[in-house]
Amino acid sequence: MAYTELRRFLINDGYLKIQPEVFMRVEDTKKSCIKHQNRVKSYLPSTGEVRMLILTEKQFENCLLCQEKPDLQEKLVGTKDIVTL
Repeated sequence: MAYTELRRFLINDGYLKIQPEVFMRVEDTKKSCIKHQNRVKSYLPSTGEVRMLILTEKQFENCLLCQEKPDLQEKLVGTKDIVTL
């Protein structure tokens, strides 16, 4: 139940599911990242764990995506563009 609430919160709050159980959100400032980290903390389930990682735009650019076919988002915005949710 608590996991479902967390998952629902992430989706409703603009997080993008990039893998099963892996969500991301693009923010423009460190302050905004910290604000959203605190919001996620308020939805933590009593069991399990949640890991959060802040990457700079430059670090994210170096991420390599390996898949057989591009997904819908890649077709719409390309692989080099960053979309703020």
